[in-house]
Amino acid sequence: MNENTGKPAPNFEDLTPEDKAQVCFLKAAKLHKGNKLSEALTLYGQAVAFNPLMADAFNNMAVALRKQTHFGAALACYKRSISIRKGHAGTYSNMGNVLNDLDQVDEAIAAHSKAVELDPENLLYQYNKALVLRDAGKLDAAIALFDQVLESDPNYKDCPWDRALTYLMAGNFKTGFSEYDTRWSLEKSPPRNFVEPQWDGDPLRTRTLFIHREQGFGDAMQFIRLVSVIKKFYGGTIILECQPELISLFEQVEGIDQLVPFGQRPPRFDVWIPLMSLARILKIDQDSIPGAIPYLYPRKENRFRIRPSPEGGLNIGMVWAGSPTHQNDRRRSVNVDKFLPLMAHQGVTLFSLQKGERSKDIALIGGQGLIIDAGQEIKSFADTASLIAQLDLVISVDTSVVHLASAMGKPVWLLLPYTPDWRWMLERDDSPWYPSLRIFRQEKPGDWDGVFDKVYLALNEKLTA
Repeated sequence: MNENTGKPAPNFEDLTPEDKAQVCFLKAAKLHKGNKLSEALTLYGQAVAFNPLMADAFNNMAVALRKQTHFGAALACYKRSISIRKGHAGTYSNMGNVLNDLDQVDEAIAAHSKAVELDPENLLYQYNKALVLRDAGKLDAAIALFDQVLESDPNYKDCPWDRALTYLMAGNFKTGFSEYDTRWSLEKSPPRNFVEPQWDGDPLRTRTLFIHREQGFGDAMQFIRLVSVIKKFYGGTIILECQPELISLFEQVEGIDQLVPFGQRPPRFDVWIPLMSLARILKIDQDSIPGAIPYLYPRKENRFRIRPSPEGGLNIGMVWAGSPTHQNDRRRSVNVDKFLPLMAHQGVTLFSLQKGERSKDIALIGGQGLIIDAGQEIKSFADTASLIAQLDLVISVDTSVVHLASAMGKPVWLLLPYTPDWRWMLERDDSPWYPSLRIFRQEKPGDWDGVFDKVYLALNEKLTA
């Protein structure tokens, strides 16, 4: 029964193909909205079977496929939608996003540019183009476009935050960190609320400052160096909150009066600040990052004993994968077999520092006799530090181990994707954050072979020097 007319609803089999397509499309859209993507895709497929010219169905199908990370299939759907509806700006913008997922950066920029050309007043299309320009390393152009969006709407989506990250990637730390607090406007990053006032950088004297944790392990290890500087120049009593996994590692960090694990109610304090906002207070730039290295240390009592490398050899720690929940993990993680050619050198011993599910990769490639799986013995970051202290070199993708080893002053070779995290900036093969760090970057998206060719050559040079 049709609720609006009171008449019996027409039988589906009696509908025209176009009406059947519309019925399937509406059901699919409802399922899609409820995140039932597989069921939605089945009905979108039925819709286009009834009406092959239904551009919206192909577009929606692509959106669902992209969410399932089926990027190639999503691209095919976007192209089909555009072939039906050639001047649709939204489809070009969506296609630009999936082209970027596929590391086809130039094609992504072209698609976003077409969307902006078709609808120049639409801020979403400008914003999406700016994001891809940043991924392509065109930072000045990205910032200019972010500026343009924010002139129209100063609070547009995540644009203030993305502009801050772009400034940081460009090495403009003072401007980037001055805008870094915009992270608290993100839906995924709600601010902490306290009755006490937030610290604005005035002298602490006899007051107590509570520095609260935020973001990941690597962020904490990178920015913990600033605590000793705050203590030296601002005085006061400092309470630091950190993840429980970092308590034993941070116990020796200078300037901390009391450590509190996240989840436990902190003792009384007068003012507070997020850990990474210390960079704004100190107005740091890439030429004057405070904090002497090393500032992280292994335990004095070490339960690990690694045999020293033979003369002319190296004990090398390795990490090939980050957290699978990281938004850029598919770009930053590699296959463990890329490390195996390092074993061709006499005197090289490989130690896996890999934790989690990916530690099983060693067995999957038959590498049990070639790689010592030290990660199985690691129970904490303090354990990791104890192992790293006995190694000659750490080679890793962008994970917290890079920060830990670098903060200890250990030689580290960092393997980076074409579009890196902001803290590694672009082009340079060193880092102002860590003097012992050497960077090996992809020269084009997805080119890990080129990165490892440079690593193999550098290792050969190091061993024969």
